[in-house]
Amino acid sequence: MTGLELAILDCANCGARFMACPQCVCTVRIDPQTGFPPDVRVIDGKAVHNPKPDPEAVQRSEKRPVCDDCVRKRNAIRQKGGKAAAHMEGPWETWEERHDRTHREGGRA
Repeated sequence: MTGLELAILDCANCGARFMACPQCVCTVRIDPQTGFPPDVRVIDGKAVHNPKPDPEAVQRSEKRPVCDDCVRKRNAIRQKGGKAAAHMEGPWETWEERHDRTHREGGRA
């Protein structure tokens, strides 16, 4: 890896502190009013996918970092498929994978 700049971040999913390149870290959009992604609703105390999120929640949502451990767990759930992963599209990259891809020598992906 070249051009490594690290920051201490808090994971939007698990809350753990971790170090990552702030330009390359995987992020999710979180609605600051609910603490959940705009496409998540809480029903009977359980977070469930909402295929039609509230446009206001989408607009006020903010990008928040996700640690590589949570990225790997999410990708494993998606690969297994099933009802819990039905709305998950495509794999996410860890910050190290994205950093390596985008900061190769010469600064080009």
